[in-house]
Amino acid sequence: MKKSLLATFIAGSIFNCAHALEPAGINTESGILITPLLQTGLKYDNNIFSQSQDEEGSTILTIDPSVNFLLDDGINSYSVDVGLNSGTFFSSSDDNYLDGFIGFDVHLEPSSMSRFDFNATANWTTEARGTGITEGLGDSINEPLTYRDQVIAGTYEFGALSTNAKMAFDAKYYNKEYTNFENNTKYRNYDSFLFGTTFSYNTGAATDVFVEVNKDAIRYDHIEPQQSTRSSDDYRALVGIKWEATALTTGNIKLGYQNKDFEASNRENFSGLSWDAGVTWQPLTYTSFDFSTTRAARDPNVEGSYINESVHSIAWNHEWATRLDTSVSASYVKEDYSGVSRKDDTTTLSAQANYVLQRWVDVSVYVDITDKNSTRDNIYFDKSLVGVNFTFSM
Repeated sequence: MKKSLLATFIAGSIFNCAHALEPAGINTESGILITPLLQTGLKYDNNIFSQSQDEEGSTILTIDPSVNFLLDDGINSYSVDVGLNSGTFFSSSDDNYLDGFIGFDVHLEPSSMSRFDFNATANWTTEARGTGITEGLGDSINEPLTYRDQVIAGTYEFGALSTNAKMAFDAKYYNKEYTNFENNTKYRNYDSFLFGTTFSYNTGAATDVFVEVNKDAIRYDHIEPQQSTRSSDDYRALVGIKWEATALTTGNIKLGYQNKDFEASNRENFSGLSWDAGVTWQPLTYTSFDFSTTRAARDPNVEGSYINESVHSIAWNHEWATRLDTSVSASYVKEDYSGVSRKDDTTTLSAQANYVLQRWVDVSVYVDITDKNSTRDNIYFDKSLVGVNFTFSM
């Protein structure tokens, strides 16, 4: 099976690309720019439940309308995004979904020394069977899980843009709550409160060095029977460098220490190295390569105390003509579970092609191939996804 998936990837990568649409909005008398978008597509998933055996496939029709409202005076801006995401499964109507989202973003500069950014979002989301907290269960449940989550985040930065030194303060609240199968899913409902600060210094040549410190207090609503609380405090201290338009590359690299401290004494704490790095190399104006790598401990969906996760990815983006460009990427995720005997490795190959038919419409063809291995027999799976999308604007 793996050989056929690789062949599918190679064949699909010949026709891949992703090019930006240039939507035109409606300018109102009040100065608000209204920009509607509609994306609709057809895709085939050969393993809709992410199962290790007895895979089931389905063709899926997606329709995703959205609209953005923007008020921008050149310094301050206010933006609202509203949209729906729908999916119709031709072979499994129980998995049909209709999700929604709303987001609000504000950027304010009351003076040359101060900048505020505020964001609030709410999502109503379907979690496909075999993913998230139903991984390995496949079609053993009769419908997908659903949840809602909310984010409220703010950043205050002090220091003129023309000065070398700046200080930023961050605060973020996140809440996640499942809305069906509550007898089981309630144990995965939680709140997160993050507070942090970043000091940055411009060394010249469009290069900043910075120190970042934050604390994320994660609190779960319920404790499973015969289990201890999963609540923890996550501390991180990192140093980094960020540069723009230096030679042929731009990038952001930060490296430091993470400590995840559980409230329950019988859960193993994590302390160790953490990093987050991304670099773009553009040897020519029409081609670029993106490299990224991260390592951190994170909360698991189902079992264990934490996952020591490493993610590595590479992508090649190439513009073949004004209307056509392509993207080919690969990623590798390694997950080492604490508190249970489990290790996972996931490799994903992706390719996408986009052709701009008109300024207001483009078409994309894509293929995604996932190969997940695990020390747990019911977790590993292979999946391939092939589809076409049309995006319409005004």
